[in-house]
Amino acid sequence: MAVCSSKKALEIILAGLVLVLPSPAIAESVVRSAGYGLQQTLNAGMVAALYSLLAVAYALLHGITNRIVLSFGDIAMFGAFYTVYLMLLSLISGFDTAAALGLVFLAALAGTAALGVAVNHGVFAPLVKTPSQAIMIASIGLSIALQETMRLQSSGRDQWLAPIFPDTLFRLDFDGYPVSVTVMQGVIFLMSAALIAALYSVLARTRAGRLWRACSQNLALAELCGIDVGRVMAWTAAAAAGFAAASGWIIAIAYGGVSFYMGLVLGLKALFASILGGFGTIGGAIAGGIVLAALETMWTAFFPIVYRDVAVFSLVVLVLIVKPDGLLGVTIRRDSEV
Repeated sequence: MAVCSSKKALEIILAGLVLVLPSPAIAESVVRSAGYGLQQTLNAGMVAALYSLLAVAYALLHGITNRIVLSFGDIAMFGAFYTVYLMLLSLISGFDTAAALGLVFLAALAGTAALGVAVNHGVFAPLVKTPSQAIMIASIGLSIALQETMRLQSSGRDQWLAPIFPDTLFRLDFDGYPVSVTVMQGVIFLMSAALIAALYSVLARTRAGRLWRACSQNLALAELCGIDVGRVMAWTAAAAAGFAAASGWIIAIAYGGVSFYMGLVLGLKALFASILGGFGTIGGAIAGGIVLAALETMWTAFFPIVYRDVAVFSLVVLVLIVKPDGLLGVTIRRDSEV
């Protein structure tokens, strides 16, 4: 019923445009341009889901460590490989596609969260109280280790997954220009919204959320108040790795191809999205991911794709020159407050 109502409303709007605009040719051009813009907006939503989840993963751990961690792109890459292999294994074993998709999503989150806990215990936790940038340097080493592990495991080849649920969920016609959303896109939109809503609920309403907020404000004072900082950091690393795995799941399921070298660019974009929105804040990470996705998609839609990253990062630099604290700027914690 809702889809039918939206179609009727669209038909009324299109008919009004044809009556208002002076020439039928101009009316057709405007309608098709509107359809093209709407399709690009939907495409940007897919990219925004990917970037926002990865930027949230970065912001969660940065809130505790107050250090730049450059390994989340490669953790997402690990989650993407995990998704491809488990999905293929599930389908070969005879699982229903929908059931396999849900089980693989949960398994990818759990497996990558376990990796996050192990990495936190062996790499981040011993360095969190050091005043230097040892965590950032260690995260670079971790990224190289993950890249090389997956390169050796995959023999240096990209891994591919056939399209899943490519059927059209709904389709609108803008005077001959079709605008459509697939079932898989709808699943990704709902999954991303549910994960972000669940995170906000946990941070705002639960004891774990209060402990995370206390540690992110002042780690030393939180420890003096009796908070087990090590435990908070452990589950934060697990949650951050889980969000990175969700972004890797989107890459594997929506785009089909994963490679061992894709983590570097993903990690940098997560960092830029977090800085653009507001360093170390969950809301800023989401806002930055949306803005970065919109810039990328609109540039790709109207200009040569070969210059996309140069143009987008230049715009990000321009925004930061105008507003250094980001879109949702906050005061960054100093080293003396760690």
